[in-house]
Formats: sequence, structure tokens, C-alpha cells
Amino acid sequence: MKKNVTAKDIAKLCGVSQATVSYVINNRQNQKISEETRRKVLDAVEALHYYPNASAKSMRTKNCTSIGIVCAKDYSRQAFLNAFTGISQYLSQIDYTITIFNEMDDIDSSPDYVKSYYSNVIDGLIFISNDDHAAFTKPADENHIPYVVICMDGVFSKKTPFPHAFEYALQECASFCLEKGIREVRYFSISNDGLLVNNKYPLFESLLRRTAPNCHLEHVICPIKDRDLIHLQQFLAKYMENRSFDLAISQNYDIGLLLQREILKTGFSIPQRIRHIFLNEVNFYEMDYPSISGIDIPYDQMGEYAAKLLLAMIENRESEFTYQEFRCRLIQRETTL
Repeated sequence: MKKNVTAKDIAKLCGVSQATVSYVINNRQNQKISEETRRKVLDAVEALHYYPNASAKSMRTKNCTSIGIVCAKDYSRQAFLNAFTGISQYLSQIDYTITIFNEMDDIDSSPDYVKSYYSNVIDGLIFISNDDHAAFTKPADENHIPYVVICMDGVFSKKTPFPHAFEYALQECASFCLEKGIREVRYFSISNDGLLVNNKYPLFESLLRRTAPNCHLEHVICPIKDRDLIHLQQFLAKYMENRSFDLAISQNYDIGLLLQREILKTGFSIPQRIRHIFLNEVNFYEMDYPSISGIDIPYDQMGEYAAKLLLAMIENRESEFTYQEFRCRLIQRETTL
């Protein structure tokens, strides 16, 4: 049976008071403790595998020291993992735990995280979101739950400005068109039952019109249902028949790979006859051949910042928190040589 080590055990082993053990563990700087005593306590903590009682700490601080994470269903695994890495690395330093919730299909039902918040299981929420942020966070708004949102544009709360990190990368794409003398651009999106997820076309159209007015841009919308990749491949193959243009832009993982395959069918060459930029971040696109140009999105940094911002909100010091703007950037690889 597991034996719970207590602060009293640590104090007895080190020959100090329980208060001293608490001061060392909580890194209290306002207490005069010798470096020798501090090291002795920390060595004992490590040797005995002592972990402070989270329930007792919750009762003292009125916080439960756990943060909930809610990720949109259609968010990429890599984006989630990168953001989660930044969140968890920071929270682990301050002994906060993480509870992960699934996005609900039934928007009329109360999400599990509402019950968890009022049951003192979590202190607040971090949403990893796509475009429809307001609908995604609506239950948290209605129930007055502290939350922040991570998206490809950056991190925001209800009190911070809306971020524009992704706009920097789109501007670089528009500048690329000007610098390379691109004339014909096709922007490929997927319409999943009428929904265009992460639709950056209107913003890119505006930036391209201002930066490279001689470019001709068309929005190619691929209608699919339930991620039917066979139907998507057939649509792209038919579209590419007897069509010529200079640059393809894709913003979905499935369409990015299938579109690149259709581009190579028109004649494999480096540089490609039709250049290709993928408006997202994925590691294996860098390892593919030819490697696909994409966007660097600092999700790990966004995750750490989101955790810090949420803690500031929970501790009622958001007004003192320094707002941070992030930048995404275009990473040019072999498909844009």
C-alpha cells in the first residue's frame, strides 16, 4: 500500500520545523533560511518522493490549482501538442495540473467543464480554437468562467486586443508574389458542409490586392463531406486538368498533400512549375520531397503565455499583465524555390 509522506516526516528527518519545510517548498523569499538547511530539505523531499497535498493547498488558497484545456474538434494534432507543451511546461513549474475536456457536439447541453469549475476541480480554461471563437467560448462566458483563447492569430482574453499573428505570414506570402512576379494564384479551401475552417481567404485577398495588384487571385472551394478524401482527390484531379497557374495556396492538411500530388502529376521538377504554399504548420511537410513551404506558428510560446495570462486573471492581476503580440512567418522550402 502506498504510504503518503508528509511535511512532518520531512521536518523530522531534517531536524527542522514543519514551517521551515513549507517555506522551502514554496520558495518563500521573505524567510531567512540558510542554504545548507534549504538544500537538506530539498534533498529529503526528493529522496522521500514528497508531494504537497493538493487538496490542502486548495483549501488554503481558495484555488484548486488545476487548469482545464478545451480543444476544437478540427484543430490539428500538431497545433494542439505544441500549445499543450508550452502550457504544461509552465504550469508544472508552479505545481498546477491540467484537465482536458472534449468539445461537445450538442451545443445546447452544458459542457463538463462548467460542472468542474463550480465543483472546484478547475480554476479556469484555455481554449485552443479555430475561427468561431464566440460560439466555442459561449458556455464559459455564460457561466463567468475565467478563460483565454489560443488560435493561429495568437492569444487573447475578453480584455486583451484581438491578436493578428497570422497576418504577418500572409503579408509575407503576398510579398512573395510581388518579388517572384507571380501572376496567377489559386487559393484552395475545403467546404465541409458549408463550413470553411480557418478561412483566411478574405484577409489574404485584401493583402494581395494592396501588395501585388497585378496578381489575379481565384478562390477554389472543394466541397466534401465527412473528410471524404477520395472525393477530394477526384475534385482536385479534375480541377487541375488543362489548367495553368503560377502559385497554389492550401490551408488544410488533407488538401495540402493531395494538391501537392496533383501538382507533381503536371510534371515533376525543382523548381516546381506550379509553386505551392501551405498556410499552416506541420513537421512532416518539411520532411516530404519536395519539401512543402509552410507557416511557422509559435504555438509552444503561445501556450506558455496563455497559461501565464490565465493565472494572472485568476489572481485578479490581469490589469498588470503585459500584453504580448506574436508573429507567424513564411518558411520557404522546395515548393517555392
